[in-house]
Amino acid sequence: MKVLEFDTSKGLYAFQFYALETEFHRHPAIEMVIAEKGYFDLSTEKATYNNLSFAVIDSNVKHKLAVSGNPIKVVVIEHHRNQVKEILAQFKIQLRDGLHIHIETNDSEPNFEDLYQRLLKIENVLEYDERIIIVIQYLNNHDLGFEEMMNTLTQLTHLSRSRLSHLFKEHVGISLKKYMVWCKLRSTISQHLDKKQDLFSSLIQNGFYDHPHFSKSFKTMLGVKPSTVYNSRTVQF
Repeated sequence: MKVLEFDTSKGLYAFQFYALETEFHRHPAIEMVIAEKGYFDLSTEKATYNNLSFAVIDSNVKHKLAVSGNPIKVVVIEHHRNQVKEILAQFKIQLRDGLHIHIETNDSEPNFEDLYQRLLKIENVLEYDERIIIVIQYLNNHDLGFEEMMNTLTQLTHLSRSRLSHLFKEHVGISLKKYMVWCKLRSTISQHLDKKQDLFSSLIQNGFYDHPHFSKSFKTMLGVKPSTVYNSRTVQF
């Protein structure tokens, strides 16, 4: 795996894989997959699509990917759904039932590399209720236990716990508790990529009990074990 972009402040992440096979997973971010050569396969709960050259999967849509021996680029973008959809529309790409797929043909097709570069330049503007923005910004900069974090967030937003939880899921599409796990994963990966510390130290510092706890969360949201794509022998940054 090659890390092309990992910007936690912007919520934009890009990777290159030559081989990847995930299990079903979902995460609170839009995902774009580009076959730089050859094809890849994509499955959702409703269908399986083979020999794809391009796909967009909406946030929180359960899916799995498979590619072997062909380079693919995977771009993950969180929080900027409206901006992403506007850019996709400029390339005549629309999501239907949370998905867009493209099978390579002889017909003209969008310039996927140009699309990728446009997405990298997306503006860092959150599109949520002001109280949800406060929550996201706080979670990006603080790590507390769940109960302590919920108490703090209810004080910051002046909302009850139930109202905050409902409003957060309404805007982000995932429960606040699961989003906290997503934040811990991002922070752990970011620290390790920056070579500030080893993976075990990073995951412990970010609130995971041990490596199995981290591995289970990683697999649930990203579809693979961290050892499959994320170790000192395979990661390039």
